[in-house]
Amino acid sequence: MATDAFQQGKLAFQNNVPKSACEYPVGSTLRTEWMEGWTQGLNARPADHGHAAPEAEPRH
Repeated sequence: MATDAFQQGKLAFQNNVPKSACEYPVGSTLRTEWMEGWTQGLNARPADHGHAAPEAEPRH
């Protein structure tokens, strides 16, 4: 497990852990770092513009 709060937050996002699961106390530096890591994970994900990948046409 990552010991850095920022990395913990980033890993939490990657593993579908909600922000509300952060166990650091509100107002603490560690909570702020965890939230920043979680948010960076969110911002780093590939953009989904609502377009599904085109289906391949069947070959004859």
